[in-house]
Amino acid sequence: MRIRVTDRNLPRLHLAGTLIVVVVMALALGVSFLLIGMTEHQRFFKRLEDSFATKKQERLATEMSAAIGYIDFAQSLTESTLKAALKERVSMAMQTAQAIYDREHGRRPEAEVKRLIIEALRPQRFFDGGGYFFVDDMEGRCVLLPIAPEREGSSLWDNQDDTGHYIMRGLINAVKEGDGSGYSSYRWYSPGSPKAMSDKLAYVAHFAPYDWIIGTGDYLQRWHDMRLREGLERLRAWKFGDTGHFAVFGLDGKILLQTQWPEHEGKHYTSVGTDEMKRIRGELIALGAKGGGLAEYPWNRVDPGKAGERGEIGNRTSLVKVYKPWNIVVVASLFEQEMEPAIAAERTAIIESVSSRLPFVALAAGMALLLAIVASYFFSRWISRQLRAYTQRIDAHAQTLERQAKALHLSARVFETSREGIIITDPETRILAVNPSFCEITGFAADEVIGQRPTLLASSRHDKAFYRAMWKTIRATGTWSGEIWNRKRDGTVFPEQLTISTVRNGRGEVLHYIGTFLDVSERKEAEDRIRQLVEFDLLTRLPNRALLNDRLTQAIAIAEREKKRVAVLVIDMDRFKTVNDSLGHATGDEILQEVAARLRRLVRQSDTVSRMGGDEFAVVLPALDQPANALPVIRKICEALGEPYLVRNQDFHITPSIGVSLFPDNGTDAETLIKNADAAMYHAKDVGRNNFQFFTADFNQWATNRLHIENGLRHALARKELVLHYQPQVDLASMRIVGCEVLLRWQPQGEALIPPDRFIPIAEDTGLIVPIGAWVLDEACRQLAEWDAQGTAPIRLAVNVAVPQLRQPDFVDYVRDTLARHGLSNARLEIEVTESVLLDQDERIRHTLEGLVELGIMLSLDDFGTGYASLSYLRNFRFDVLKIDRSFVSELHRNPDDITLIRAIISIARDMSLLTIAEGIESAEQCAILNELGCRVGQGFHFSRPVPAAAMGELIAHDYIELTA
Repeated sequence: MRIRVTDRNLPRLHLAGTLIVVVVMALALGVSFLLIGMTEHQRFFKRLEDSFATKKQERLATEMSAAIGYIDFAQSLTESTLKAALKERVSMAMQTAQAIYDREHGRRPEAEVKRLIIEALRPQRFFDGGGYFFVDDMEGRCVLLPIAPEREGSSLWDNQDDTGHYIMRGLINAVKEGDGSGYSSYRWYSPGSPKAMSDKLAYVAHFAPYDWIIGTGDYLQRWHDMRLREGLERLRAWKFGDTGHFAVFGLDGKILLQTQWPEHEGKHYTSVGTDEMKRIRGELIALGAKGGGLAEYPWNRVDPGKAGERGEIGNRTSLVKVYKPWNIVVVASLFEQEMEPAIAAERTAIIESVSSRLPFVALAAGMALLLAIVASYFFSRWISRQLRAYTQRIDAHAQTLERQAKALHLSARVFETSREGIIITDPETRILAVNPSFCEITGFAADEVIGQRPTLLASSRHDKAFYRAMWKTIRATGTWSGEIWNRKRDGTVFPEQLTISTVRNGRGEVLHYIGTFLDVSERKEAEDRIRQLVEFDLLTRLPNRALLNDRLTQAIAIAEREKKRVAVLVIDMDRFKTVNDSLGHATGDEILQEVAARLRRLVRQSDTVSRMGGDEFAVVLPALDQPANALPVIRKICEALGEPYLVRNQDFHITPSIGVSLFPDNGTDAETLIKNADAAMYHAKDVGRNNFQFFTADFNQWATNRLHIENGLRHALARKELVLHYQPQVDLASMRIVGCEVLLRWQPQGEALIPPDRFIPIAEDTGLIVPIGAWVLDEACRQLAEWDAQGTAPIRLAVNVAVPQLRQPDFVDYVRDTLARHGLSNARLEIEVTESVLLDQDERIRHTLEGLVELGIMLSLDDFGTGYASLSYLRNFRFDVLKIDRSFVSELHRNPDDITLIRAIISIARDMSLLTIAEGIESAEQCAILNELGCRVGQGFHFSRPVPAAAMGELIAHDYIELTA
């Protein structure tokens, strides 16, 4: 019979069908419960038999999984632990190198700073004495290799391991590819096997000040062995149940762990134990070599704490598993008897559960039937209401679909005809569709990009950080808009204005990303042309005043943040207007272009050169540590712009007048600094042109004084303005004069006496100390010979020598010739050097000092204890005299610490057979204390101030010092 279904009878039919289904299911459920009760008793004993084996295997599998997991975890930590240790050590080395560099850079020669860093790293050892630091430069030359110092200075660029890997190139690539640091793996000879190479891991970091790589490394095998030992000790303490424990064997047959027989550990299984034990151990190792599995065998039951004793035989079940990374076989085992109490308890619980469950089955089935009938009735009523509502929604949805179809048609039309390129991707950014404008702009066909990712358009002009920030904004706000550079199909890079929007569904899930863009190449080119017209001078291509103000403002902001200084130079070309008016603007323009070219060559890339208008230029020197740093650049500009200009086969002599202002001394904004520099420039013109002037009166005076001293020193010898004074050196026991120190003085014509601390450093900086020092030595020897001719007692002459003199290759010959020319014995001359000389690693200085020693000339170490030299220099250089600095002597009678220091210095000198001379003795009390401490010779105002040659001759004639109260 066919049943006709209508909206009116559908609920009744649904109710009847539901009731029939529920009744049938309830009856079936009751019958099934009865059948289950009947058959459960039959399966019960079968389950008990299987339960023992299953639980035993599960217990072993669980413990084995945990143990293997721990071993795997320990093994996985090997490389990460080694990497962390290497990185920590290299970080310490980098901090050491940076600290030495920050402290000594600028105070010492670069070679000396490098040596201090190398010597600080050379002795450091770690990793049980096997770890050390190495240093190489980015060209592959070895700078530091403590285990093979003979390789230092040589190139390791082509060093290879036994796999053909270039070791040095790998280290350098790790630095380059890792943003200044990274890891590199290679193979090298291990200490325990000098003929075979082992895997090694190194970490290197880039030390930018000297373009070095600093690194260290260690052998992976040594760290694997450490992890293996840790794993074995963990398994030794690992117990489960009453009889469960682990044993570990090597695939080579060595017993690595067996808690019952610890005396067997470390030995081959065939050499210990009974024949039965050997057989079982061999079978376990063979099972592990095949991949592992279960094994059952008879074994001695030994009580915990009685390892090595024999007990009763019991059946033992073991789970065997091989751990290939360490080539070991892990065995987890327990005795069967351990599970029997648990099995008995489970048997009792199951019997009780089955017996108590049957009475409730019938009641549960009846209740379920009644509840199902009631629930079906109400459910049928509810489903009728839902059906009517669903029909209404279907009608509304059909109308919505019709409206959306019209909207989609319009969107498709816009997509196809838009002038903007449009790209649509899925949530994983795979391209789903592009419009014709996209293909026209990029040159890609649609089928070439669909399925690809937008990264195929990347131009490499943006780094990863740019894209990370872009996608972070998109995920946070749902949109991003900005300018980006992409690449066309032919490789052309172009700018585009890009907007990316996110399309989400009602649940907030991402459905699509839509990107729209326009090619803005023409706009960018127009902007560049406008910027050139607005910010740059058309004649010289230099920044104009507007761009100068902008860059100067940025330099001031950076200098204020970093506590630096900025120098602003305003340059005006003297008498340029005359040339321009007489020879025409074309010639003047060529001269201005040459001025601009010279200025560009003279300054750093970070400096700014600008044409302010006419013949007036400006230079900004940013990031100066101190004002004096600007002087060399200013002088070079003055000299270069004062050179003749060859234009149209004619030489033109035009000089610059330069005004200088400093931030923050002369202003804190761009306008003030330029104005003050301009005022200083006009002052330079007023005082004679072709010079430079500082706006600050004090600094301008200092620069003028320094230049005055430098110019005066260049003529001091010719004008005979240099004179020598002499200070006697007295034997503290007899008060007899035994020597004198030569001291240089400068008396410019018509001016006051200039103290040595003002002109000696300038003489050393300019190199004038070399001819001046030669004159001092010759004049002093001449004067000593004159005193000898007068019949006075022979004394020793001490002359101070500076570093530039010691670098002269003919200095030793000059000393020999000077002494011979004046008829003096070599032993009469004492050359004084300071501790700073010893820190200079120039080999020329070492050869000069050795040459003086070979001549028999005495060497004196001045200002001992005030510099940075170590006591090793007293051993490496053969000094004859040790001079105690006046800073230790001045408070001697009031400060016990000074007495202690001087006593130590005298003791060192006495043990090394050195003569000690104390400087700066100003009282009889100081003299007495020094004499009591064992100092043999002294000098100072207590005996005599430095005096001219005539007065010194009179003191020598008396042969001893007469002290007055």
